[in-house]
Amino acid sequence: MAAVFMLWKKQQRWLPFWQTEMLKFQQSLAELLYAGAALDPSAIAIEQGDQTLSYEELLCRVESVAATLLKKYPEPGSRIGLCATNHVDHLIAYLAILLAGIIWVPINPANGRALNTVIAEKVQPNVILVDSESVANAPGSDLLLLLDDLTGANGNFQPSCPDLDDIAAIKFTGGTTGEPKGVLQTHSNMLAVIENMQAFYKFNQLDCNLVIAPLTHGSSHFILPILAVGGRHRFLPDRSAESIIGALDSGVTTAFMPPTLIYKLLDADSLAPGKFNDLRHLTYGAAPMLPGRISEAQRMFGPCISTIYGQTEAPMMITALTAEEMQDAALCGTVGRTCRNIQIRIVNEENGVLPVGTSGSIEVSGPIVMPGYLNNPLSTAATIREGWLRTGDLGYIDASGYLTIVGRASDLIITGGFNVYPTEVENILAEAPGVSECCVFGVEDPYWGERIDAVIVLSSVTVEDKEKIVAFVRERLGAIRTPKNFYVTQAIPRNGVGKVVRRDMPDFIKSLQAL
Repeated sequence: MAAVFMLWKKQQRWLPFWQTEMLKFQQSLAELLYAGAALDPSAIAIEQGDQTLSYEELLCRVESVAATLLKKYPEPGSRIGLCATNHVDHLIAYLAILLAGIIWVPINPANGRALNTVIAEKVQPNVILVDSESVANAPGSDLLLLLDDLTGANGNFQPSCPDLDDIAAIKFTGGTTGEPKGVLQTHSNMLAVIENMQAFYKFNQLDCNLVIAPLTHGSSHFILPILAVGGRHRFLPDRSAESIIGALDSGVTTAFMPPTLIYKLLDADSLAPGKFNDLRHLTYGAAPMLPGRISEAQRMFGPCISTIYGQTEAPMMITALTAEEMQDAALCGTVGRTCRNIQIRIVNEENGVLPVGTSGSIEVSGPIVMPGYLNNPLSTAATIREGWLRTGDLGYIDASGYLTIVGRASDLIITGGFNVYPTEVENILAEAPGVSECCVFGVEDPYWGERIDAVIVLSSVTVEDKEKIVAFVRERLGAIRTPKNFYVTQAIPRNGVGKVVRRDMPDFIKSLQAL
């Protein structure tokens, strides 16, 4: 804790940034944590069940683990894999890696052992920290070290001060388009994301963030911004709908989760409107949310629903749509406007910039954009051209600057010579009587070239009548865009970050019966 008081004077220069949202800052990730602790070392930083940690207690544990890691892995460029579920020890290990200036390699246990082994082989970490719950899904490696066996070191700790261009993390793409690639994220990238998050959320000491999405992915970006202003994070012992709803109704101000988890809450018997008075931000990301479900969420949780758009190559804050903006139904289908210091453009196949309202490929530039992929110069060159990141998403910008995403370029279905975006069909199909969830995809077909098919989940009040569903969609989209086959399932499979992998659907439907 001596470091907190050594940095106390440094913390004074942080106050103007967080209070006036200065555009430029050159501090380190470590100083964010110390700045928050300096506001009130005795304040609660972490909650998990009956356990709480003050900022002073949190820093003592983080510094102790960081000292151990630096002693074991002092070489510049050392890499530490971290494979764990959400809990306090995971958070402490994550912060310790950052304070030690070691490269953090998050590994999601939900990926499964096969994919995680591929990730470990690509990144070649010095060690892989793992909790007992995740051992079965951790990479098959002799580098595993249980978090319980990671003992802290005593003595004063001095946080590392890496250069802004040094690599802070290697994160792997979700694999929705094939082999996962290691995305390099610099300290500068991460600080730029934090700056944009503070500008959007305006966090303060009263904020309590519910850590519910995996720390190995987007949820990690909320940790330092909240701690930097003296707020706190809450972990839950389980991810049941009842536990989450209870937390959202008891002091939580901020929560980030995928749409599928919000759907789970909306379908829970224990959910009732008129509560959630403290909830300022219920943000969804990683996938689009159905318009009807957005309206339902607003009715239940209040005017706190917002969304942010990003990807591993440009994390979290490419664009954002505030809860206030989302009250306008006309904007609910957008992902908002660009965050500060971010530029986006829409281009055609010849890389020509397209006018307002015209769909094309979305490209982004700015300080959150990765420098490249790990050991993959060809993919880097194909993805970043003259400073512009090719996101792989398709969309258009309206006259007010709002971005609408119409789909992934790889998801585009060309059927009978017509271009069809799966999301436009899904938005209508999800409103059909009896349909609670759906996924639309293309299948090779000798007549159509690609045939449009759909997997659907039927609600408890089912209408298992294909003709009624077909008529509903055809009336709104026409015959070309109406799926030719509907396959019923109880749940649509998703990958480790909650995304549907469309390219897996043709194999998935082989075990299903069409309506």
